[in-house]
Amino acid sequence: MEKSIPRQTKAAAPNPNRNRMIIGGIVGLAIVAAVIFIVISLNSSNSTAVGQYADLPQSRLADGGFVIGDPNAPVTIIEFADYACAHCQEYLPTMNKFTEAYVKTGKAKFEYRILPTAGGELTKYLGNMLVCMEEQKPGTFWKAHDLLYSLAMAGSYDGNTLRNLSSELGVNYNDALTCSQTQTQVDTDMALANQLNVHGTPAIRVRDASGKAGSLILDGQSYDSGGPSYDVLSRYMAQYQ
Repeated sequence: MEKSIPRQTKAAAPNPNRNRMIIGGIVGLAIVAAVIFIVISLNSSNSTAVGQYADLPQSRLADGGFVIGDPNAPVTIIEFADYACAHCQEYLPTMNKFTEAYVKTGKAKFEYRILPTAGGELTKYLGNMLVCMEEQKPGTFWKAHDLLYSLAMAGSYDGNTLRNLSSELGVNYNDALTCSQTQTQVDTDMALANQLNVHGTPAIRVRDASGKAGSLILDGQSYDSGGPSYDVLSRYMAQYQ
């Protein structure tokens, strides 16, 4: 490095607008990079995450509820959850394990209901957007299931989450946005939660072969609050084997 400089050049005055644009660009790139990293990580290293539902029968109930599993399975496990809920995130491995052992083997169905708690209005908005994306491209709801949990755990759960995922999901974001203005599926899920005395997430209820839903009762105990352990779910399922 030269030790003497014959003349000094004045630094250019800072340009606030330019700085904001640069910072905004960096933040945007960081969000996109985070989404790409999570998608790649899930697809390459987590065999129970993205794509785990692809080969399972998918259906919707008369009220729009999302269900996976053999239509002839004798019982349905219903989960009320919020992607942004920390306890729901912790409970995700339990439900993935249940899916592997009982849903994929045709012994049970799995019904997922969105109940905004930790995520509040944001979860309600994203939930209705996701339903609209499902109507565009069947299978999208379940494909996004674990992706949304992973993004929430990574701190990338906001109003742009599904915009950033729309290309990965293969749907038109703007069309979903228009559709979401009149979509009421999350309201339906919330009404069902109230009917079944569900006031927090995660929460588990069961539906018998006739379609009637109620509490999970095992050995005289009702598991109405929080997510029952995998052991409890397994012992409950033993009566159907």
